[in-house]
Amino acid sequence: MRSIKLDDIRVDNNRVDFFFTPTKNLQKYFKDNNDLFIEYNHDITDIPKSILVIPFLANIIPLTWITDSTIKLKELDKSFYECLTGLKESYQDMFPNMDFKGDIEVEKLVENTYEPIHEVASLFSGGLDAITTFIRVKDKKPLLITEFGWHDSEIKNSEVWAADKENAVEFAKKYRLDNILVQSNYGNFVNSSKIDHDFAKRLGDSWWHGLHHGLAIISAAIPLAFKLKVGCIYIASSHSHGSEVPCASNPISDNRIKFASGRVFHDGFELTRQAKTKVVVDYFSSIKESVNIRVCFKNKENCCNCEKCLRTILGIVAEGKEPKTFGFDIPEDFSSHLQNFLLNNIKYFTKTNIMFWNIIKQRISENQDNISADFKLDWFLNYDFVKERKFSLINYRVTQFFPIIKRRIGNKLSRKLESHY
Repeated sequence: MRSIKLDDIRVDNNRVDFFFTPTKNLQKYFKDNNDLFIEYNHDITDIPKSILVIPFLANIIPLTWITDSTIKLKELDKSFYECLTGLKESYQDMFPNMDFKGDIEVEKLVENTYEPIHEVASLFSGGLDAITTFIRVKDKKPLLITEFGWHDSEIKNSEVWAADKENAVEFAKKYRLDNILVQSNYGNFVNSSKIDHDFAKRLGDSWWHGLHHGLAIISAAIPLAFKLKVGCIYIASSHSHGSEVPCASNPISDNRIKFASGRVFHDGFELTRQAKTKVVVDYFSSIKESVNIRVCFKNKENCCNCEKCLRTILGIVAEGKEPKTFGFDIPEDFSSHLQNFLLNNIKYFTKTNIMFWNIIKQRISENQDNISADFKLDWFLNYDFVKERKFSLINYRVTQFFPIIKRRIGNKLSRKLESHY
């Protein structure tokens, strides 16, 4: 029998630690210390354990579903418990090649209630999606929730988190809002590479993207949403209607999450990324203010060299605006910079990437009269992503044939040795 037992919940001012014991056949999916922690910028000693336990359960439950395991808890919020059946159905619909089973044993269900004081709290990374949602809910005076989930067993200095936090605090101050700041190891306490090794092929996705990140991010916010009596937690969409991309954060699953008297809303799914770009640039242009759109979530600043940075930059250009006004320090000859990037990276583009870029290309074509000629993008309007990707892959396989074969043989030998020992 596979099971994970929550042994203890330890609260110290603004930090909670969850200590748990998996059965031997599940231990390989966790780091050795079996400790999940979350730290807030508020005291949490007055939050009932039936609410505090929600992030632990939410981070673990996708694993119990795919391994047909049981989670054992002493107490749990009744509203969250009741929403789990629908959540499991959502995951099963997204990933039909997997069997989502598993069970929860709870000694006591607690019916927590409150009268909301704050209508909305909005998860806020500072990225394009999050800023779009802020614009849509700003009149509700949302609490801004910013999280960093990549610590190890203890909190250590992180330049990325320091930059994220500074950006979020300054943003909130500018619009007279309050911050909820969350630090955790929810991104690291599981052995995600081992889970991917065992399940990614059947799943057709990674653990973090396909099963984990939505529940991790949302659930970490729930204890403070309860404490501060928030009616609804907003999470900005990453994808849009019609993209058909299975993802751990989507409206079908997120909107089913309930806790005490609170709920969750997955915002902006009806908007393409380019439509969100237009919302953001139009709004800040109308109020004549600049804003720093944080795209590189693992860098202190936008690198302006990665696919996501360049896609966002080009989306801003497509709306006839200047990227430097939105936090992108682009090179003087942006056209050549973009050409070089595509030459070296088009082979790595997925169907989703190509869809995003083609939408931008269409917008540039529609809006040429409002785009500065200094960007020199005439060539881009004739760029065939599918054709160029195919050509680049062929060229790569021909020139790298022997290194690829050598690497594959090495990987097979490593797997055989691993299984032998």
